[in-house]
Amino acid sequence: MSTRSATAAFGLAAALLVTCPAGASSAPSLSIQPLRRGPVLTFEATLALARERAPALMEARAHVQAARGAVAGAAPLLRGNPQLDVQAGPRRLVTGARGLDLAVGLSQPLEIGGQQGLRREAARAGLSREEAALRDAERLTLGEVAACFLRVLHAQERVKLAGASVVALHDTVHATERRFEAGDVPVVDVNVARVARARARAEQAIAMGEAEALMSELRALLGGASIPEVPGVQGDLRTLALAPLPRPGGKTLERADLTALEEEHTQARATASLGRREALPDVTLGVRYQREAAETALLGTLSVPLPVFSRGQEARARAEAEEGRITGLLKVARLAVSNQISVAGHRYSARLDALELLETEALPLLTDNEALARRSYDAGELDLAGFMLIRRDTLEARTAWLDSLLELALARVRYAMEQGVTP
Repeated sequence: MSTRSATAAFGLAAALLVTCPAGASSAPSLSIQPLRRGPVLTFEATLALARERAPALMEARAHVQAARGAVAGAAPLLRGNPQLDVQAGPRRLVTGARGLDLAVGLSQPLEIGGQQGLRREAARAGLSREEAALRDAERLTLGEVAACFLRVLHAQERVKLAGASVVALHDTVHATERRFEAGDVPVVDVNVARVARARARAEQAIAMGEAEALMSELRALLGGASIPEVPGVQGDLRTLALAPLPRPGGKTLERADLTALEEEHTQARATASLGRREALPDVTLGVRYQREAAETALLGTLSVPLPVFSRGQEARARAEAEEGRITGLLKVARLAVSNQISVAGHRYSARLDALELLETEALPLLTDNEALARRSYDAGELDLAGFMLIRRDTLEARTAWLDSLLELALARVRYAMEQGVTP
């Protein structure tokens, strides 16, 4: 049998051990009820709801809509609108006659430095940046929701394990009481067994409270969803932990946050060029019709401001500084992303190796150890202290296995996030 096949077999056996411990059937009144009843969410359904309801994604979509407005504002051929001037007034001639003077002018401001094209480029880059920011927000949000979902599943398994421990200790208390009545053990053994059962019940209460708290955190991440909308979750923690890693599409990896920085750099470069073009004057071309008394005239007009004082100094300096800042950020971000992917990959591999060790070398022995200890205790060959020590060690090993599953599942989610793909 291969290592992976053995791992799967031992994982199934361990899951049965957690849910069906020895002696559990003797105390059905202490069986643990589910935290929630009714329809529950799967892992995929939870991620789908997060895409729809998560506050961070709703805000990012609003930014995309605003950026589309900027693109629409930069779309017209000319930035300024034509201007119509009308002047009219009475005129009295020296002869005493009255007349009407009328002047009508139509002018259009023109940018001769290609500023409008640069504005379109900057607006399109801004839209691409916001779309990339939306994809990055989805990456981070889904990773956070996935991690919280996994913690809820882990907490639910801890509740089941704590309940199984309570059932087993309930049987131990009854067995110790019977042996005390038969005169085989002192009363101190009965007290020790009862104290252990009380501690197990306290741990069970803490585990149930933690599961409810994590469930509330998950609802908050899903946009404050109510209990009827998200009554609970369901899924197999081991299946999710050992699921194949999603791979980024395409031949090259380009995470959304890097794409957003690149588009922001493009926008800053276009804005810097626009600032430098402000040194060129905008001209205004027009035509003017005038009538004075009995005379009329049709004139062409040209207006050219002289850039003596204001030549776009502030806009140019600000845009160039922003371009330099983003260039530095992009360089650092590329190195950081490469390091994050490497770290997440090493952590994922280590967690996978740790789980395989537990499932191949530790979990197969737990059933035999517990059964042998129980028979030895019933036969009087093992005292209560030794029996409780073995049971505690068994419980700790199963708890460590559950914790290892959670750590592997979280490492898998993190590795997928760092690669820029959905968990």
